[in-house]
Amino acid sequence: MDGWTTVDWFAVPGPTWYRPEAAAGAVRDLAASVSADGAALAVGRLVDAVGNDHRGTLYPAAVPAVSVLLRVIRDLPGKPRIEALGVLLDWWGCFAPEPGYASTQDDDGLPVEVTEAAERQIRTSADVLRTVAGDWSDGSPARKMAKDLLALLDAGSWSDLAANR
Repeated sequence: MDGWTTVDWFAVPGPTWYRPEAAAGAVRDLAASVSADGAALAVGRLVDAVGNDHRGTLYPAAVPAVSVLLRVIRDLPGKPRIEALGVLLDWWGCFAPEPGYASTQDDDGLPVEVTEAAERQIRTSADVLRTVAGDWSDGSPARKMAKDLLALLDAGSWSDLAANR
């Protein structure tokens, strides 16, 4: 699981409630996890650190967290995959950027809206979702969850769905 800890979570801006130490620790735990339960718990801790479920908002750190979640979906079947898919399904169209922290920088250093940057990553990883959606090897809900996320991608953009709610 090398390369999971390359984000400098402390360099990512965020509101008072953003906890970079918790994000960094969750990713470290995820990388070192030896059990599906441990990995799923680490995913949950990461998600708690990069957004506010009560307000339905995401901090700029949610953008690198999406890349971690997509890697979990690709590499860690079972509970961790289900947890990561559940997060992306919950966030899509329902969560908005935290007021005052609506943008982040893309890989080229240009400003981009937080949910737009997250959506781009998910769209770029649609092949991973298609692989999971076509995997009949276990009876977990991951296959259906991946199909549901692909359907959201087909239905339009994150912001379009949020505007129609």
